[in-house]
Amino acid sequence: MDRQRIKKILVPLDGSKNSQRSLETAIHLAKEHEASLTAIYVIHTLSESVRQRRQESTPEFLLLAKKLAEKNDVPFHSRTLEGDPGHSIIEYANTRNIDLIVIGARGLGTFKKIFLGSVSSYVLHKSKVAVMLIK
Repeated sequence: MDRQRIKKILVPLDGSKNSQRSLETAIHLAKEHEASLTAIYVIHTLSESVRQRRQESTPEFLLLAKKLAEKNDVPFHSRTLEGDPGHSIIEYANTRNIDLIVIGARGLGTFKKIFLGSVSSYVLHKSKVAVMLIK
C-alpha cells in the first residue's frame, strides 16, 4: 500500500479480545501513516439484548479506545450503529471514503465459525477497500 493512500482507517469494535487487538494495530497504523481512526460498534438488530444496549450510554470499550487513540495522538471518531454488523461496516466504509478496515478475525457473535467469524468473513469478501484481519 502506498504510504500516501492511507488517510482514514475504520476499526469495528465489539469488546472482544480480537477487536482490542485490531484497535491496537489500527492505532499503530494510523500513527505511522498520520491517518484518522474511526471506531464503530454495530448493535445487531436481531440481538435479544438490543433494547438493553439502546438504553446504555457509550460502551466502555469505545471510551477506552478513545483514550488509547488520544494517548497516541491519533485523530479519533466513534459511531454506534444499528443493523446487520457486516452490512453496516461495509456501508459505512463505502460512504466515508475509508482506505483500510482493520477487523478482528472473530468477535463476540452468537454463532462462532471454526476459522473466521461471520462478520469478518462478510467484510473480507464484500469490501471494496483493503481489509486487514487480526487474529
